[in-house]
Amino acid sequence: MKKLRIFSVALALTLLSGCAAPTPAEPDPLPEELPAEEAVFSLPEPRRLEPISAPAVVTEGRTPAEGYDLPPLPQDTDWRTYRNNAQRWVTDSPHIAVLAEDREADAVLYGLPLYADASQETALIRWGDSLAEFDWDFLTPRSILPRMECFDVDGDWEDELVVICYVGSGTGVSVEELHILEKGPDGALTAYTFPESLWLEEFPKLFDTSELGGRTFAILGHELVEFGDVHDGPELDLGTASSGLIAKFSQEDWGGLQFWGAFCLSPPDSAAPCYVAETSAQILYGNGVFTLQDFHLYSYY
Repeated sequence: MKKLRIFSVALALTLLSGCAAPTPAEPDPLPEELPAEEAVFSLPEPRRLEPISAPAVVTEGRTPAEGYDLPPLPQDTDWRTYRNNAQRWVTDSPHIAVLAEDREADAVLYGLPLYADASQETALIRWGDSLAEFDWDFLTPRSILPRMECFDVDGDWEDELVVICYVGSGTGVSVEELHILEKGPDGALTAYTFPESLWLEEFPKLFDTSELGGRTFAILGHELVEFGDVHDGPELDLGTASSGLIAKFSQEDWGGLQFWGAFCLSPPDSAAPCYVAETSAQILYGNGVFTLQDFHLYSYY
């Protein structure tokens, strides 16, 4: 994987011969003189990308509907224990299952009984002495488990509870949701959820594409990735750039949160997704607002 920072169109054209090569071998250089019909193509001016922000989706946790008899925490904290809990919760409902926890923070996510006529999964969050219900999706047919961490996300010297749930799977689909829970003075829990519109609608507005000498490029700010030399599928419409249906979240080694997404194009007259590059951005959170900044673009090859 190679990334190039383009400081001017002239410098970009000089460096294109080494862009996003799938193997150590260098791609063929651009012809010294382009045919007249191709000479009009050029890479767009690089641009500095400003952070993008959106308010969180705010949900007040509900007081539990009944006094649930919560199961004990498993002695074995291997991930397979929670996977078995999830599979039993799906097949042997109704019962309550421990699906994720942070023992150091004394925090647990329970899956409440999944009844046959239920149209919505319900998570019960216990954080210390606080209990609250949330109508979240948190398991797909692939039974990928929720994840839970507790740390100071917004720098206010108070820990927040971070819950990441896998909510969408399938061909060309891999979607997670990020919830940040804050505890009020009375112990009430409020969830601040990363808005889908930020990665699905606003982030793609930063995407560019270009074609030069028969070579095609995905562009994000000062970074570009060539994909035309490795994409062997149908012809793609360069005007359809989107993030597709890929959204993942992680806590990084430096303690912050990171978003991981995709750069997607589609063939003409089709909505079929073709993922040509990966993207990332740092997540900032504070006062009920999420911000993406420090954007990057990566080649799949």
